[in-house]
Amino acid sequence: MKSVSIIIPMYNSEQYLNKLFEALEQCAFYENDEVIIIDNGSTDNSREICEIYARRNIGLYKILEYTDKADSYASRNYGVKNAKGDMLVFTDSDCRPTREWLNVARNCINEGEVMAGDIQLEVLNNGVWELYDSVAHLSHCEDNAKKNCVPTANMAVNHKDFKKVGNFEERFSGGDFEWSQRAYSKGMKIVFHKEALIYHPSRKTFEEIKKREERVAYGMGKSAKTAGKSYIPLILSYILRIFKIDRQINYSKKMRSKGAKFKDLIIFNIGFLIIRFKYVLFVSRGYKGKSPRKYGIK
Repeated sequence: MKSVSIIIPMYNSEQYLNKLFEALEQCAFYENDEVIIIDNGSTDNSREICEIYARRNIGLYKILEYTDKADSYASRNYGVKNAKGDMLVFTDSDCRPTREWLNVARNCINEGEVMAGDIQLEVLNNGVWELYDSVAHLSHCEDNAKKNCVPTANMAVNHKDFKKVGNFEERFSGGDFEWSQRAYSKGMKIVFHKEALIYHPSRKTFEEIKKREERVAYGMGKSAKTAGKSYIPLILSYILRIFKIDRQINYSKKMRSKGAKFKDLIIFNIGFLIIRFKYVLFVSRGYKGKSPRKYGIK
C-alpha cells in the first residue's frame, strides 16, 4: 500500500477550512499517510483552525509555516521537501474532495504518470460572474489534461517521479501548468481520472474574478522576467490583447447559452475590458517583482 502525502498551501483561508477538513475526514487514510498544510503567512484564524483538527488527529495533519516568499508554489515545494509519502497528492485550501478522491489517486497512478483529477465548480445562483467562471475556469479538466496541463487543485504523482521532473516554478500563479508540461516533455504520461473528483467554490462577483485574473497576470509577469524576456515588448503584447475581443465574444455566447440575460452580458463585457487593463498592470508588477501581498492578491 502506497503511503500518501497530501500537500495543501494556505493563505487566509478560514472561510473554507472547516469544509475542507470535513471532506478530508471522509477519505480513507492508512499508516504513514499525512496531510501537510503549509501556512504562507496567514493573518486571519486559518492557523488556529488547522491546529484544532491537528490535535483531533495526532500524526495525520502536519501544519508547517513558510514565509520566505508570498507564493503558493514555493509553499508547495516546501511541503514536498518535508513530505515522506510514496505519492504526492495536491489540492487547495478552498477545495472539497469527495470520498473516493484519495482512493483513486492512491490506486490508479502508475510509475511515470501524473493524475489529473476532475474539478467541478459549485455554481449556486448563476449570476453573470459565476457563469463566466463556469465557462472559463476549472471546468475543462479533461480537455486540459489532453493538452498536458494539470492544475494543482487536483493533481497526484509518485514522489520519485516528482523529483525527476523537479520543483514547481515559483511564479506565484501558473506554476502547475508549467510543471505538468515539463513533466510531459520528460516522458511522463498525463492521465485524467473523472472519479478523482473535488469541488471548488465558484467566484461569484466581479471583485473575485478580478483578483483571480490579477493573480494570473502577476504570475505571467514573474515568469517572463525569469525567462529573460524584454519588458517593453511584453507589456505591448498585453496592451494589444485589450483590443482583441474574440475571446470575450466566445465567452458571451457560452454564457448566453447558459441563460445569461442581455443586460448581464453588457455588464460582463464592460467588466472584462476593465480586467484586461488590470492584466497589463499586474503583468508589469509581477515582472518588477513587487510584493503580491501589497496589492491584496494571493
